[in-house]
Amino acid sequence: MVTMDGEILNDLLRVHKDRISGYERAIAELTDAEDADLKQLFRNYIDNSQSFITELSAALTKMNEPVAVSPAATGKIYNVWMEIKAFFTGNDRQTILNSCEAMEDAVKKAYESALDPSSLLPETFLLISRQSKQLLKAHNEVRKLRDA
Repeated sequence: MVTMDGEILNDLLRVHKDRISGYERAIAELTDAEDADLKQLFRNYIDNSQSFITELSAALTKMNEPVAVSPAATGKIYNVWMEIKAFFTGNDRQTILNSCEAMEDAVKKAYESALDPSSLLPETFLLISRQSKQLLKAHNEVRKLRDA
């Protein structure tokens, strides 16, 4: 039986897998030489999500919870993510930044939904809170680039 913490951590793990896919697609869509800065930034965000996946997986293993390996999910946080995640609709810099900002909004909302100190173990809450703060920096950076 999966605990509430296990369900939430697996949902966030899936969100990061989707975030990686989103940034990989954004990198593929950026074809202009002057977009090298965005490609590098997006690679950094992919690395960040991969690191978070490792942390989330380690936390699940420590709690003797199963680690989600499939993209199919029914958890409530992941469902919120699926309802609001953006799809790329063009390959120009502004359109990609708009899509990435919407994706970061969805990640932010998924983490906000997960952060309920009354229903999480303290160590789970601290992990999610720390990751959330780092993700907020990415969100704000993408928004700043979009608005520039």
